[in-house]
Amino acid sequence: MAIQSRSAALRQEIESSLASRIPAALSPQAVQIARLLPIRNEAVNTLLGGGLPIGGICEFTGPASAGRTSLALSVLSEATVDSACAYIDVSDSLDARSAAAAGVRLKNLLWVRFSEIQEQAPPPTQPGPTGRVGTPSPNDGVDRSTQHHGIRHPRAETKGIDRALEKMLVQKAETRLKKMEGTPGYPNQRLSLAAAPAEQVAYEHFNARRADASDPLRQIDRRTADEARERAKSPAAVQGGLRRDAKPWSKLDKALRTADQILQAGGFRVVVLDLASVSPEQALRIPSATWYRFSRAAQEGDAILLLLTQEPCARSSAKCVLDCSPHLAPSESIHVFDRMTYATEVVRQRVANPYGKKAPGRAVEWNSTAPWMRAAGR
Repeated sequence: MAIQSRSAALRQEIESSLASRIPAALSPQAVQIARLLPIRNEAVNTLLGGGLPIGGICEFTGPASAGRTSLALSVLSEATVDSACAYIDVSDSLDARSAAAAGVRLKNLLWVRFSEIQEQAPPPTQPGPTGRVGTPSPNDGVDRSTQHHGIRHPRAETKGIDRALEKMLVQKAETRLKKMEGTPGYPNQRLSLAAAPAEQVAYEHFNARRADASDPLRQIDRRTADEARERAKSPAAVQGGLRRDAKPWSKLDKALRTADQILQAGGFRVVVLDLASVSPEQALRIPSATWYRFSRAAQEGDAILLLLTQEPCARSSAKCVLDCSPHLAPSESIHVFDRMTYATEVVRQRVANPYGKKAPGRAVEWNSTAPWMRAAGR
């Protein structure tokens, strides 16, 4: 009895000294039952034992057309009944009509989209007070951030060179077309590298005196001039046969910043971060500290951060990870495509009890009825 009383006094003394930093440091904590958000999909809801855990990160992974968005809409249809939710759409691929048909209440949904914004061309230089173009006065409000020791920085001299090259190519193609039209005896010059060998042979034997506007070689030059003119009007430059768009990491960075602000603000039950269109190489570049900060914010805000990805990227910060995959099943209808069959497997599911059985590897199959079949009442 003396030993037990002495150990109890020592434990009480240690807890009192650590009470300001760690309340009840040596006292056993009561196991709290995890609160779950039910899913309208009965098969997946039974698989998870009641729904998704609230206060953490959940992740739906899988390839395209694997049922990730359908599961996310089933979660939102249940959460938007009495709570506000957010959908962060990186690739602007969410269909509002499909979401409304799935039961999502759009008036309680914040839809964040990211679109390309074209940069406007700077206005032409206007004559200054001195009457000379390009020599503004010191107080005319001109931004001098691009100037270096009173003159323009050399880096600014290369701006707009791509548009100048496109304009030069257009002028060259149009000049060649004008020379050929109405000029008898046009010399036999070589075609561009895009011309086929058969067209090159025909061009070598071409007699310009007997040609007219319907000649195929003259049409080739006209088509080349039109294509160059269209490329000059296009807002994006072309390199190597591919259109150079914005960097994929810029949209992903904006999406992460938006998710951080929404989670820190609070008041949202479910925050869906749709990274389905982001390549796994880009998604795995997100550091683990970011996901840990998101999980702490979701826990404090009593929310669920739902990730839609191709590969698991939240790592140990995710409470629940479901792997989705398409499954081929015989259709009841022979002539009409009526449904899609998916398979969902539990990869990770944390429970409140640390000694509880996680039991990964459980899977279930479920069907998604096509919208036209739902409209027909089937």
